[in-house]
Amino acid sequence: PCSGIGVLKRNPDSKWKLQAEFVDNIKKTQADILDRYSSMLKVNGLMVYATCSIMPSENEDQVAIFLENNKNFRLHEDIKVSPSKSGFDGFYMALFERTE
Repeated sequence: PCSGIGVLKRNPDSKWKLQAEFVDNIKKTQADILDRYSSMLKVNGLMVYATCSIMPSENEDQVAIFLENNKNFRLHEDIKVSPSKSGFDGFYMALFERTE
């Protein structure tokens, strides 16, 4: 789940429907999913976190919080695709590895 900010190019009316409370709830859900599913990953396993958002609070900030709370993971790579530069939707991906 995400705010969908990265697809405003295709759905410009979405920005008028977006509420701060909704974004706050989505961020809590994202953090919960990261925490719960990461516990199922075996050592040396890889996990991808992805959103169709370009907001740092849903992406880089979520990754930073997750890594701070989960020292047994490391970030391999993260990619942010900007809709203004790519001509496509905006989205974010982070690749984690469980180290222990």
